[in-house]
Order: sequence, then structure tokens, then C-alpha cells
Amino acid sequence: MILRGVDRRAVLGASAVGAVILTLCCALPSAGLPLTYVRLALIALAGATAFVLDEPAAAAVAAVPVPLSHRTAVRLLAVALPSGVWAGGVAALTLRHPAAPVRGLLVEGVGVLAVALAGAALLRLAGRDEPGELVASVLGAALLAVLLFDPPPHSVPLFPAASGWAASTLLWAGLATGAGIVVAAASIDTGRRVTEELQVAAVWAMLGR
Repeated sequence: MILRGVDRRAVLGASAVGAVILTLCCALPSAGLPLTYVRLALIALAGATAFVLDEPAAAAVAAVPVPLSHRTAVRLLAVALPSGVWAGGVAALTLRHPAAPVRGLLVEGVGVLAVALAGAALLRLAGRDEPGELVASVLGAALLAVLLFDPPPHSVPLFPAASGWAASTLLWAGLATGAGIVVAAASIDTGRRVTEELQVAAVWAMLGR
């Protein structure tokens, strides 16, 4: 039931865009690994992930005595779609480009998707029922700017090309870990929230008699 509340149009649509870009990267002839286009696909997948925590029917959801932590855990299942698209795309790229940095790309993808999810979790904690559009827009613009302009420090690049993969992988692993902690912390039911949910549960129990 909780998964039905996920904005499937946004998640499926953005994931499909990412999948199409990755497919073109694998199918079209290229002298080297088309990292710029590959990362454009990752930006689309980050957008898909940002919509996972949206609650279009927030009023109806609030009336159901289900803890926020449980709702978040169930909704995280939807992240399997953009994650699977990225992992499948990286695997397919290695068939065309055997020297592709598989581990670096996989960790980079996990980090980007985790940051998108953390941003959505923080905005939801702040009271925004549908944080996906804002997170997808801001994060997408930021990642695109980094991708196009390659700002310093170049010793630890967010999106490495020929060198810097080890430092970048370590950075994205750290960001993914921090983002995971943020999502978990932002999904903890506060005392007030738990009390409200218990009151709603009591009302539902009384109505059921």
C-alpha cells in the first residue's frame, strides 16, 4: 500500500531517461568511454531517486497509524529501479570498454543517489510533503555545473576522467555513508509524531468497534 503512494510517473520517467542515455552510450560508436553522457544519465537517475519520498496524498497518509521510519523503509524499495538502471548501464559499458573503472562508477552512482535521497528526507523533515521536484532541480543543476565546469580541487574530483578515481571513489563512499545517516536520522519518529500517530490509532480502534 505504501509503495502505491510513490510518484511512479516521476520515478519511472526519469529512470527511463537515464536508461535511454546509457543505452545510447553503449550502442553508439565511441573512441573512448563517454563519461560526460554517462553522467548525464546519472543526473536523471538522481532525479528519479529524489521523488521516492514524495507524499502526494499526505493528508491521507497522516491519518494512517504507520511510523515514518516504516514508510521510509518501504519507499526505499523504489530506489532499486534507478540503482538497477545505473548498475546495469555500468555493466553494459564494460562490455564495450573493458578498461572502464567499474568500482569507481558504481560507488559514484551510489553516492549521487544517496545524496538525492538525503536531500529529499531533509526537506520532508522540514515539512515539505513533495520534496522531489525541488531536490531534483537543485541537485541536477549543481551536478551539471560540476560536470561542465570541473571546479577545483582537482586533486579530489567529483567526476574524474583520466585520473583521480581513487580519491573520488573515497569521497563518494563517504558522501553515501553520510547521506545514509541523514536519511535514517530524518526518518526517526519524534515523540510528538509518535503521540499523534497513537492518537490516530486509538480513534481508528474506537471507530472499528
